[in-house]
Amino acid sequence: MGKAEFGTAKYISNQLKARGLQKLRFYCQICQKQCRDDNGFQSHIKSPSHLRKISTITPKDIDQYTKQFERDFLRLLHMGHGEKKIEANKFYNEYIQDKHHIHMNATRYTSLTKFIQHLSKTGKIRVHGVEELEEDMDPGQILISYIDNSSDNMLKKDKLRELEENDKHEEDIRQNMLLKQIEFGKKAEQLADVPASDEVPGAEKPAVIGKVSLRLETKNKVKKKKSKGTNVFKKA
Repeated sequence: MGKAEFGTAKYISNQLKARGLQKLRFYCQICQKQCRDDNGFQSHIKSPSHLRKISTITPKDIDQYTKQFERDFLRLLHMGHGEKKIEANKFYNEYIQDKHHIHMNATRYTSLTKFIQHLSKTGKIRVHGVEELEEDMDPGQILISYIDNSSDNMLKKDKLRELEENDKHEEDIRQNMLLKQIEFGKKAEQLADVPASDEVPGAEKPAVIGKVSLRLETKNKVKKKKSKGTNVFKKA
């Protein structure tokens, strides 16, 4: 099949496809070459240039690719989502949007699930909703979140924890004050229902011994004499 002529619609379409993101399994990390399909990939890996580079690859190079892949993966997860939950497969699709990222087929990991297992065991990410992560699990059903153990983040968490404790203490104080007000209101209501008299129900009445009277007596009683009036008609 001949190549599309320059400037034609097919030529432009082919150029756009070449620039865009294609299937990862057709990408050669060592040669940094993206193949269009399986035929192109098989042809590439049999080429002299590829075989020559493969012969120079050492386990140290594989470890270097693995570390770079892990570092870029975690960096993007931290920057893009913080410690929020996200599906593993959904985030991996975000990660591979960069055409020049380190591809997983150049690392020692054979699947995304195994890579997630490694990150979880080493305490770099948190897996949610799964008690035990199995190798054959669908990455689209795995929720992950980044674990930020940096000193700044730990200090921020301590401050948030302190604020939460202070808020809880203030809430306890307000609750106790409210309970005291309710209790005081109940007592005031009970006192308002008592009859308005001097006698208190249930109280014993004091025994009456007798009447005590005080009388002052004078020793010398002075009797007043009545003055007789003069009769003007009485003769002497």
